[in-house]
Amino acid sequence: MHPINSIYLTTERLVLKPHTLANLECLNAWFNDPELSKYDGDDPPRDLPETPEETRLTLDRMLNPSEPPGILHYAIHKRSDDDLIGYGMVAHIDRYNRRCDLGLTLGEKSEWGQGYAREALQAVIAFCFVQLNMNRLGASMYDFNWRSIRLFEGLGFQREGVLHQYVFKFGTFRDELQYGLVKKQV
Repeated sequence: MHPINSIYLTTERLVLKPHTLANLECLNAWFNDPELSKYDGDDPPRDLPETPEETRLTLDRMLNPSEPPGILHYAIHKRSDDDLIGYGMVAHIDRYNRRCDLGLTLGEKSEWGQGYAREALQAVIAFCFVQLNMNRLGASMYDFNWRSIRLFEGLGFQREGVLHQYVFKFGTFRDELQYGLVKKQV
C-alpha cells in the first residue's frame, strides 16, 4: 500500500487539511493560551510566551515531515467560512503493527460544545482504519480533562490503563489515562 503523507477530509461542517503558513498566528496564540496548555503536554510552564519564530519552526516541521511520516498533522477548518478552529494529529504511526495515537485540540474556545471535535475525530478514526489500515488507535489524556474523556469514551474508546502521578500540573501530580479502540470494536 502506498504511504499517505497528509490528511484531507471533509465532513458535514468541517474540512481537515494540511496546515499552511496562514495558520501561524492562530497556532501561536493557542500554544500560548494557559487554558489550552493545561490539557496539552508535559513540559513545565514557560517563563516567556512562545515567540512567533518558535511557532514558525514547529509549523515548518509540520509542513515538511519525514518520509514516511510517523506523524500526520492537520488543521481543522469550518466548511462554511474556512475559519481555522483547531488542529490535530495522527502520531506514532506504526505501519507494521498497524497502530497509531490520536490527538486533537479545538483552539477556538467559542466553538467548544458544538460537536466539532467529535465530528473531526469520527472522520479521523475512519481515515485511520480505512486509508491507513490501522488495527488499533490510542489516545491519552489527563484525569482532569473531562471533555476529552467524555468525547473519546463516547466514540467507543475503552480505558486501558492509568499512569499514576504521571505529570506535575497545578502544583500536584496528576494521572494520565490511556485509551484504545481496536478495529473489531467499531
